[in-house]
Amino acid sequence: MSKVTITIVAGAEADFMSLLEPGEHPLWTGHPQSGLRLLQPVGAERVCLATTLVAVAAMWAFYPTIVSRETLEASDVAVVFALVTAIFALVLLWAAVVRQHVLSTLFYIVTNRRCIVCRRGRNWHLGDRLYVVSNVHSKTYPYEISPTRPYPSLRVGTLIDKNELQPFGFGLTHPGQPPSWVYRTTVPVAFEQIPDVQELLEIIQARTG
Repeated sequence: MSKVTITIVAGAEADFMSLLEPGEHPLWTGHPQSGLRLLQPVGAERVCLATTLVAVAAMWAFYPTIVSRETLEASDVAVVFALVTAIFALVLLWAAVVRQHVLSTLFYIVTNRRCIVCRRGRNWHLGDRLYVVSNVHSKTYPYEISPTRPYPSLRVGTLIDKNELQPFGFGLTHPGQPPSWVYRTTVPVAFEQIPDVQELLEIIQARTG
C-alpha cells in the first residue's frame, strides 16, 4: 500500500541530507537522465511532436489544391495556414518548456527506509521551497517499471491529488509523460528517465523483503 507523505521545506539552503531522519541513510541518489534540454523530448511528447509535424506537412501539402479554386485567395489561405502552424509551434514549445522545467528540478533518493522525490521551486510568493514526496518501502506496494523513452521510469508512489504538489504552477507531471499516467484523481510518483532502473528496483526490493 502506498504511504506517500509530502513535506515542504523553506529556504534555499535546504538540501536532501537535511531530510533524512535519525538512523536513515541514502543507498542511491539520482536525477532524470533525459529531457533536461529544451530540444530533448521524452515519452509521449515524441509522439505528439511527430504527429503534429505530419499534420502540418499534410496541411501545407494541400495548399496548392485549395488555392487553385477561384473562390479562395492564395494570400488568405496562406495567412490561415500560417496562424495554424504558429499555434501548433507554440503548443509544442509550451510542452517542451514545462517538461524541461519539471525534469530539471527533480532529484531522487533511495534510503534504507524510503523512496524520495525532491523538487526545488518557488511558491506564489516567489519564496524558494524544497518540495519532498516520500514513500516508505513496502513489500505489498506494486513498484512498476514503465517503458518510457529513451530511458524507463520506476513508479515509487501514488498521489491522490496531483494539485497537492504544484510549485509555481508545475507539479510532478509534465507533457512528456505517457497518456496512461494521467488519471482523474491520482498521479504516480516516479523516478523518471533512469538508465539503470532494474538495478534500482532490486535495491528497493532488497529493503522491502
